[in-house]
Amino acid sequence: MIPPEFRGLAELARATLHEPASVEVLPGDVGRRRYLRLVLGGGKTVLGVVYTPEEADSRSRWVAARVVLEERLRVPRLLADDGGGNHIVEDLGRVDLAARLLERPSERPAWLSKAAAAAAVLAEMADPEINPAFDAAFFRRELELAREAVFDLYLRAPLSAVERAAHDAWADALCREIADHPRALCHRDYHGNNLFPMEAGVGWIDFQDLRAGPDSYDLASLLWERTTLDWMGQDLAEAIVEEFARARGIRARDLRARFDRVLLQRAWKVCGTFARAVAQGRGETYRRYLPGEMALVGRLLGNSAEDRRFRRLFETRLAPLC
Repeated sequence: MIPPEFRGLAELARATLHEPASVEVLPGDVGRRRYLRLVLGGGKTVLGVVYTPEEADSRSRWVAARVVLEERLRVPRLLADDGGGNHIVEDLGRVDLAARLLERPSERPAWLSKAAAAAAVLAEMADPEINPAFDAAFFRRELELAREAVFDLYLRAPLSAVERAAHDAWADALCREIADHPRALCHRDYHGNNLFPMEAGVGWIDFQDLRAGPDSYDLASLLWERTTLDWMGQDLAEAIVEEFARARGIRARDLRARFDRVLLQRAWKVCGTFARAVAQGRGETYRRYLPGEMALVGRLLGNSAEDRRFRRLFETRLAPLC
């Protein structure tokens, strides 16, 4: 039943008594991993995960991160591993948190509260140093890629020397600022497509990139990402930020200020990710998200000299696209 191109996974399934009655090949992610839902006897399901040789490091980091997280957070059980790039893992469900929040608006505050509470648990944990911590240089590379993707690739209208200087001064200042924020352990991609509603809270996937970083980073990912842009409101977002602050014993006012700056960096980085995918013909779905993501950048620009200079560039070049 498992397609022949996944021979290694088929062998692992047979050897560990997970041979399926039927198989669903699932959409891939931005990496090179492939996912299959294996439907076993009685309707029980598990997931087969196939890593290419290029993803060997990602596989080892996922295994290491799962061991760290499993005692305090809900992560999939590793059911079988052949050591050669094939996993069989617990299936956390067919409906992720993004879909649940879209389908059941009345449940949004409760589920976001549960997700924020889980992020607060992670934030208090010691960094296992599976990945290097976020730093200003890391954030700055993301914004450089965003500039290139949005202006050079997507718009095909590179910045002039003066415009480039305005962008770079803003990016430099912002990245230095958020790199100095209080530190916490971060999931790295803490959004609704990587979370699953479960009885005891939320289950997590795609956590192999966890690392230390700004203490509001995961909250920014959770509250303002592509699947929430159409319906997220300031009142709801601020209420969840306050709950997270209480859970961690920090001042909500200070956290909100840091949150906006981290969200600004992440929003521009995400603009670049979406713009690059569209420009390269491999992410037409993301085209619809770009206007909302760009509008978020415009809303978050502050009153520093660097922000004001970039705002002038933003209003000339990007605001008409929002």
